[in-house]
Amino acid sequence: MTQDPSSSYANLSNLKMLEGLYEKWLQDPNCVDKSWKFFFEGMQFASALPQALPHRQESADLRVHYLIEAYRTYGHLVANCDVLALEKVHVPHELKLENFGLSQKDLDALFPTGNLLDKEMAPLREIIDVLQKTYCKTIGIEYMDLGNVEIEKWFQKRIEPFFPSGLTDEDRIAILEQLNHAEGFETFLHTKYVGQKRFSLEGEETFIPMLHAILTTGGELGVREIVLGMTHRGRLNVLANILGKSYVYIFEEFEDHFTPDLTESTGDVKYHMGFAGTYQTKKGKNIQIVLSANPSHLESVDPVVEGGTRALQEQIPPEKANKIVPIIVHGDAAIAGQGVVYETMTMSRLNGYGTKGTIHIVINNQIGFTTLPKDSRSTRYCTDIAKAFGAPVLHVNGEDPDACVTAGKIAIELRQKFGCDVFIDLMGYRKYGHNESDEPTFTQPLQYKVIREKKTMRQIYRDRLIASGVLSSEKSEEMEKSFRDDLSSVLETVKSKKDVSQTLEMRKKGQHLENLPAPSDTKVEKNTLLALGQKIVEIPTSVNIHPKVGRLLKERQYAFAGDPSAPMIDWGTAELLAYATLATQGIHIRLTGQDVRRGTFSHRHGVYVDQLDSSHYFPLSHLSEKQAPVDIFNSPLSEMGCLGFEFGYNLMYPNSLVLWEGQFGDFANGAQVIIDQYLSSSEMKWGHLTNLTLLLPHGYEGRGPEHSSARIERFLQMCAEENMIIANASTPAQFFHLLRRQALLSRKKPLVIFTPKALLRHPRCRSPLDAFSSGVFSEILDDPTPPNTPKRILLCSGKFYYDLLQEREKRDAKDVLIRIEQLYPLHEQKLQETFSKYASASSCIWVQEEHENMGAWQFLRPRLEKILDGKMPLSYVGRKPAASTAVGCYALHEMQHNAIVEKLYREGTAE
Repeated sequence: MTQDPSSSYANLSNLKMLEGLYEKWLQDPNCVDKSWKFFFEGMQFASALPQALPHRQESADLRVHYLIEAYRTYGHLVANCDVLALEKVHVPHELKLENFGLSQKDLDALFPTGNLLDKEMAPLREIIDVLQKTYCKTIGIEYMDLGNVEIEKWFQKRIEPFFPSGLTDEDRIAILEQLNHAEGFETFLHTKYVGQKRFSLEGEETFIPMLHAILTTGGELGVREIVLGMTHRGRLNVLANILGKSYVYIFEEFEDHFTPDLTESTGDVKYHMGFAGTYQTKKGKNIQIVLSANPSHLESVDPVVEGGTRALQEQIPPEKANKIVPIIVHGDAAIAGQGVVYETMTMSRLNGYGTKGTIHIVINNQIGFTTLPKDSRSTRYCTDIAKAFGAPVLHVNGEDPDACVTAGKIAIELRQKFGCDVFIDLMGYRKYGHNESDEPTFTQPLQYKVIREKKTMRQIYRDRLIASGVLSSEKSEEMEKSFRDDLSSVLETVKSKKDVSQTLEMRKKGQHLENLPAPSDTKVEKNTLLALGQKIVEIPTSVNIHPKVGRLLKERQYAFAGDPSAPMIDWGTAELLAYATLATQGIHIRLTGQDVRRGTFSHRHGVYVDQLDSSHYFPLSHLSEKQAPVDIFNSPLSEMGCLGFEFGYNLMYPNSLVLWEGQFGDFANGAQVIIDQYLSSSEMKWGHLTNLTLLLPHGYEGRGPEHSSARIERFLQMCAEENMIIANASTPAQFFHLLRRQALLSRKKPLVIFTPKALLRHPRCRSPLDAFSSGVFSEILDDPTPPNTPKRILLCSGKFYYDLLQEREKRDAKDVLIRIEQLYPLHEQKLQETFSKYASASSCIWVQEEHENMGAWQFLRPRLEKILDGKMPLSYVGRKPAASTAVGCYALHEMQHNAIVEKLYREGTAE
């Protein structure tokens, strides 16, 4: 948002202009712009000042008002938040008296306080003292000029004057107890398991009381569930002291002889694992907390948390959705460096993605491994991304637990009232290196000289409470000893065990992938198909659709008219029909991606746009009164953030089919972290079960290297242990049954479908209605019209079949064409049975349009050789190996394509 230069109050050159506007407002409030009218009304001068004031006094009063506004805006720049204080803080020009035409001589003069104090007039000295104690102590707030005046008013009412914490002595003793647990836990691990990685929270222990404050206050405000994503640092502490994971389990995981139950999983390191627990507030309110599992890829869990939160919110009444809160804990270097943070924030206010506000907490230890802020970001604060989205930021000194707790309370209060994102920048330090075996003084000797001379945060707070008489030193020592003894007792129990093993938490047992639904599960009765098909193409007369869309609708309407001469079903219609049948069975459908409502290739048209008023009509939302929702959302131009969101959504919405479509399959690698670390491996690492489905347009049509390949080879390379399904369907009916099978699987598995582009309107790529009412998804498609005595078996996958079919017909060749529709898991038995039908064949050739080092060939070759078992030779025909997926010239593309076909019928190699 571009700011009008004249609106900058902290600028002496603008004061004369503003004074003139103010005088006009005094004479006639309606003669100035509405924004200025509101501004002057907020000053409350009409009631606060005497009726007759000299012009000189008017000017001075206005200048003091600008000074107050400047502290509200810039006070955070001089707030005492940096616990290391390695750099001297300078008072910025924006806060100096001379910037407002004021001087030391004015300090004892009386000025209007506006709404800063509960009295109308006060000496300038007192006003400044209040402002400094409110905005420049151990919490610095960025909340002005965010585009929301109501939030500004709320903050001023909440914190002015003096930023009251509202904490009682009882509260402070509870905070000390929480710090005692946080620090004592880390110290115990450090001494008992020397050198083992745990990513200690030491230097940021006040994070634990802050989380307690958020949860306790949230419970009073109606919060009932938290979806939490966080860094490695402090994760074990949160598991133990917030989520209630048993200290026994935690200590067992540190034991050298610990062996997890890996019956169905390979597991992961302890600071990656997820967990679910119940937090009970001191008033007895229960809050369910789900800690998301995540890899070492920093911030990648952010969109997963948001997606999971959205899914949970959609399963309860809309008016209760804000009872489920996402909390994301960042590192200072990661939040500034990882682009997925921006991608996730971009989704925060979108119709298909919003979660009614997220609380972001930055564990700001002012270093990223060995890199200091000056080398890791170009902004003043690590949280400056918040400015782009109008989110308030609270910078807080980690050595002031009262301030940390207050910041936590404010954050959840603000989120619950305004449904906005809130950032807390918890400034502390990292006591050890990046991990406990690392030596930080190699690169930061001065910083660590300061750190090693520091008291711990618990010690600082303990001494403060003792000095103020809140508790005695004896009581403090008793608290520390009691917790230490408890941990020692737990450790003795663990050490006494000969064998230490655990079953991974949150593990759901189930059937294996071979137990797919019976064939009857995916077929749909013909009359039902006709009825649903008519619903899909039934558009109210009040909707003014585009003429070209109207022609498509007429064709679809004819297909479902029940006329034997009606055209067969095309790809886009088959897809919508699959969603309709599933929705009426009570399965929620969510399809997202770039331009999915229309479809990149204008084939889907799941939403109709009125040509006169741009209103939208959703045919799949008008199937029946009892249907499940069908949501189709265009996504922002993001891959990693959006796919991560859908992964999280799918995890938290069991009875759903969630699909993400790439604009082109080539762009899926923009989400490679989600594909590698979550989609393909999360079941074996973390026990996650998901049926998230990827639709990736793939096919060589001469569109160049960025619009041809979804990288089939990369997905196949990740396949093992039945971790996901890889398919390349070649008919609309196959696509229909594949989607339905995916939604009905008894054991969830991710599915990647390489969808066609050229086949969307291909005259031969259509399926009769009977194929939907009586067919099934076939992993292997045999030749529907094989020659009597075939000489060769040509194996292929996907749309290249139609090119081979055309060539066979043209040449009257004696080849049988077999399609592998499911590349993984490869149905070896069906393929072997299909081969056995063609005993006359003397050779088997794998044909693909991709380059030899791409596509399915390298993956399938050893498997096909095993099945053939030397009974006939296996060879390859396709493009030569290449660095790029495709050529950029259409003419050259055609030459390569023709060469592949020619090679099948003559000696030579494809160019």
